Amino acid sequence: MLVKTVCTVLAASHLVASWSVQHLFEQELPLHEKPSPQIRDLETGQLNFLHTTDTHGWLGSHLLQSVYDADWGDFISFASYFRHRRLQKDQDLIIVDTGDKHDGNGLSDATSPNGIETTKIFNEQDYDLLTLGNHELYTPDNTLLEYYATVLSPKFRDNYVSSNVEFVKKDGTRVPFGNKYRAFRTEKNGLRILALSFLFDFKRFNERAVVTPALEEIKQPWFHELTKEKYPEGSVDLVLVFGHMPVTDIANREINKLHEQLRQLYPNTIIQYFGGHSHIRDFVELDSKSTGIQSGRFAETLGFLSIDYVNSDSPHFFRSYLDFSKKSFAHHLKLDQSPTTDKGIRVSNLTKALRQKLNLDAQLGYVPHTYYMSSKPMDSDENLYHLLTTEVLPRLHSKATNDSVSRFILMNTGAVRYDLHEGPFTLDTEFIVLPFSNDWLYLELPLRVASHIAEYLNKGPVIASLNPPHIAAAAAMAAAEMDTSAVRRTLKRKRCPRTDQPFLTPGLTTSDDYGCDGDDTPHNTLDEFPIPNVVQSEELVSEDPDSLVHFVFYSFLKPYVLEAVSALTEEGLYQDLHCKHYGGESTKKLLEEFIKDTSR
Repeated sequence: MLVKTVCTVLAASHLVASWSVQHLFEQELPLHEKPSPQIRDLETGQLNFLHTTDTHGWLGSHLLQSVYDADWGDFISFASYFRHRRLQKDQDLIIVDTGDKHDGNGLSDATSPNGIETTKIFNEQDYDLLTLGNHELYTPDNTLLEYYATVLSPKFRDNYVSSNVEFVKKDGTRVPFGNKYRAFRTEKNGLRILALSFLFDFKRFNERAVVTPALEEIKQPWFHELTKEKYPEGSVDLVLVFGHMPVTDIANREINKLHEQLRQLYPNTIIQYFGGHSHIRDFVELDSKSTGIQSGRFAETLGFLSIDYVNSDSPHFFRSYLDFSKKSFAHHLKLDQSPTTDKGIRVSNLTKALRQKLNLDAQLGYVPHTYYMSSKPMDSDENLYHLLTTEVLPRLHSKATNDSVSRFILMNTGAVRYDLHEGPFTLDTEFIVLPFSNDWLYLELPLRVASHIAEYLNKGPVIASLNPPHIAAAAAMAAAEMDTSAVRRTLKRKRCPRTDQPFLTPGLTTSDDYGCDGDDTPHNTLDEFPIPNVVQSEELVSEDPDSLVHFVFYSFLKPYVLEAVSALTEEGLYQDLHCKHYGGESTKKLLEEFIKDTSR
């Protein structure tokens, strides 16, 4: 049975807003009487895993969210203690990352090239297995950095796996982006592991890389030789599939189709998946000997998985999502406080020094209250998209237009990555909320066409959506081409009871295939509202359906907009040549200007 995450897309969104209430409780109660949530213990086993994914540059902790106060140095110290002091002598540990290290935080994005410094910090962790995500493939700079600084590094040369991505050299030749697979034995039990890694079917890679869909890659001769001749059924104790691919994929079911093929090759072997990309806490049971875990995003979550009785007919799986906090780390090590190591302290200091060097704490204004991506309805004054469409996007100016011309300004909701928290608006805030720079294009269209583009796109396939699975499933039900049986199955999944306790902070509350006890730290439930593919600002001078308007949009959306316009008009196919450069500031800078003006 597939049961899914009901966790909020935007973790701990209310933390700043709830501070004043919590502060009152702290004033009223002596410290020793103040209640605290009971952290759920871990069950270690024969084989144990720590998993990160979608860190997106968040290596310096969440400065406005105390529940995620651990930084990368704290994580390094925790992993070292866990490996050497927490586990028993007969228990193995494998540390895994499944990609996406760019675009989301000033530590990575304020440097040129993007991630040049955070790559060094990230690589200080002693990963046993690591791979890339799609954000390592958007630009040549990111791809070159990942390949030369991580793939070819002496530390990770054996541990870096990417089964379906190739690197394109300067002369045009293609080589594997790391290793196609890794076969190894665990240190304590000598378990035989065959590790593979697949990136989802990503189309927008740059000229220095090539992605082959996983289901096509496994038809290649190398894969047949690997699974039929070199490591067939019986020669391995566990097949480990880790990669930047959602473990719940309502639209494409890519991981399910991959599992069907692998299960034919390994009918009696444990197949364990580690996923990423959709920014959620998630755990699925694919069959009695196969599960998949996905461990959140933005260094809010450290995923834990243990497998006991690996070579039996009934292996035992245990999963937990650890809040990325010093309190959680200390609890799971059975210590009074989060441990430190010399290496961890050094990495924490490197992160703090980088933050100062980049001047990320420079205050540009003040945010009067928190604006949420999905914890408030789209038409709420506390919704971030409502703020952008009503106050920020209208500030866009261009020499291509004037007040006598109606215009629509369209952006994809996936361009926004995090809530805008009450408090100081810093240089770092810009990168956290809107990490991507964007160019504006426009089309001259009749109002009767332009007014229906957003509706067309919001009814179509997902465009970089951050919707959690249960909401994505509801949207998918409306699409005629969908596998409705799989969608209905998702909609029937168990929903966890809503939590609202006075001494719990808002945060992630996860439902998955194993129930409602996966989060190590109980939190109050945050509301969740659907996020459309796109939102827009409208400025109409005339309501004449034949009047010409300027339809302005992100260059990222060009193929989607052209498809929509061609479908909505009777005037023939629209192409690139119809798109014109609009100019003007990026949404990131428009938001900065708005905050500065309202802070005066």
